This record gives sequence, C-alpha cells and structure tokens, in this order.
Amino acid sequence: MQHIAERFEQFQKAYQAQNYGFAYDYFMEALREDPSAAFRYFVARASGPVNATVRYTGRAAELAARLDGLLAQNPSMNMLCDDDPHVVQRICDLRESNIRKGLPSIVLVTAGKAASVSVANIFNSGFNLPSVAYSLVTLEVIESWARDYARGGACYTTHLRPTAQNIMRLKRSGIDKVIVHVRDPRQTLLSMMHHVSLYPDQLVTLSKTIETLSIAEQIDELMDFFVSRIQWIIGWMEAETELDVMFSTFEEFVSDKDAFVQRYLDFYKGPIEHFSYENALGRHSGIDYHFRKGEIAEWRRVLPWKQAEYLSNWIPKDMKERFGWPE
Repeated sequence: MQHIAERFEQFQKAYQAQNYGFAYDYFMEALREDPSAAFRYFVARASGPVNATVRYTGRAAELAARLDGLLAQNPSMNMLCDDDPHVVQRICDLRESNIRKGLPSIVLVTAGKAASVSVANIFNSGFNLPSVAYSLVTLEVIESWARDYARGGACYTTHLRPTAQNIMRLKRSGIDKVIVHVRDPRQTLLSMMHHVSLYPDQLVTLSKTIETLSIAEQIDELMDFFVSRIQWIIGWMEAETELDVMFSTFEEFVSDKDAFVQRYLDFYKGPIEHFSYENALGRHSGIDYHFRKGEIAEWRRVLPWKQAEYLSNWIPKDMKERFGWPE
C-alpha cells in the first residue's frame, strides 16, 4: 500500500503541473503493482484528475481494454472504497445482501453541477447501495465490469459520455435502464465558474487564469465547456432510441423533492421496504460540499444580459421546451 500511496502522490504532482503523460505513467505503475488496490485508491480519491489525465493522453480505449481483462483475477477492484481488506469485504457482503433482497443496480448519469451527490444519495443512502464501478469514470464503459454491475445491488453515479460505443456496451451487458439527471446549461456554467475558483486542484487547466477575469471573460474561457454540456444532453436524448431513459432535472429536485424521489422509486422498482426516506434526503457531512446555493435561475440576475442572450441562443428550442428551461 505504501508504494501505491507514493505513486498517487507522484501522480498528483504531475497532474498539477499538467504533465499528463507522467501522471498517466504513475497511474499505470500503480496498476501493475496491485491492480485492485491501485484502481480503488486513485479513483476513490481523484476520479476527476484520473479522468482528465486519461482523456488528455488519449489512452482511454487502451486503458479500458486493460481493465476489462483484470476483473476476473481481481474481482473486488471495482468496489470504490478505502483499500482496507475489512472495508472491501464489508462492501462486497453488502452488495451480495442487496442482490438477495432483489435490489437491482441503477445507472445514474448526471450532468455536472446538478446536485449529483445529493441525487445519488437517493440510491446510495436510501437503499444502502455501494458504489461499484462499471466504467472508466466518464470515458468508457468496461464491458466485463458492466456485466458484473448488472447483477444488481449497486449504484455508481457518473457523468458518463453518451457515445454509441458506451450505449452498445451497456446494452450488451444487460443494462437497459438509465436515469439521466440534467440542469439548465446556463446555470451549470455559472456554477462551474464558482467551482473552478473554490476547487482549483480539480481543474488545473482553467484555474490558472480564470480568477483574474471578468464574468464576460470567464464565459469566453468556459465556452467549450458550456457547448459540451449541451451536446452531452443531446447525446443522451438520442440514446432514448436504444435504452429506457428517464430524465430528471435539477429544477424538479429543488422544487419538489418528495415528487422527485417518488419518480425515482417508480422507475427503479426496487423493493420499497428496503428504502429509507430519512437517509435518502438527509445531509451527509463530507460529501455535500459541492452543493452551493441550489438556485434555479441565478444566471438571469448574475450574467450580463448580452452574454445571457448569447448563451440562451445556443440551447435548442426543443431542449428548453422538454425540460422547462426559459428563453
């Protein structure tokens, strides 16, 4: 474990210096030393930097193929928890208990900055479903991991990309139901502007400059992010032809949590006697730190009107109408 911790420290330093090739190499060294411990250690502590490193180096397909073949020899490496043998065994036992209760796994895919952790708690805390990975963070569905995930008893929440390959792999693995949770991209952009300032270690490519910029300049800096969020939603809307997709919105979550939870329960169809409303909707110290103000249309009063109008014109009319987002 000491070697894994050392490799992780080296990875973090390389990532902060934007030396993504070196960061990837340190991650791979850790995987070679102990695949199970390394994957849990890195992804549980730094899923964002791992995701960014793999994406920037263009190694996602290569790494996913490698991980695909490792699960058979390392059957607990997809359990996202501390690498303490007792904790790992407890999580494995919890999942098997959930499967015996008839609790299916649920694929919950959320837009960034949409109260993802709080929404995930409906399953993770409400049904006591542990996080078990089926993908390489947001990038690639790992098919053997997804087949294991489809056995039931787990909830892993990601911002998974809706690529044709990922959709196909989910279907082939026996996963045909997905919840996609979205938020008005204009508010997502505003929340990301705050997030970059508060957590500079997570988005090093942006945090070096954005704090010194005006709001209008920050919008320009994050425009690629904004457009990518719209494209991400479009991709999941198109996936409805292949999967049973239920969309939920941040706005619904904020306005009526009880109705929101009931929709999730109706779609999930897990035995309701195993569900705790108190745990599902409770605040959990240490994991709710991303939840900022929870406002629905803060962008209207904060963004300069010209920029607000420009951003609004990027969002397709049918998307605004479907999710109730104003012009």
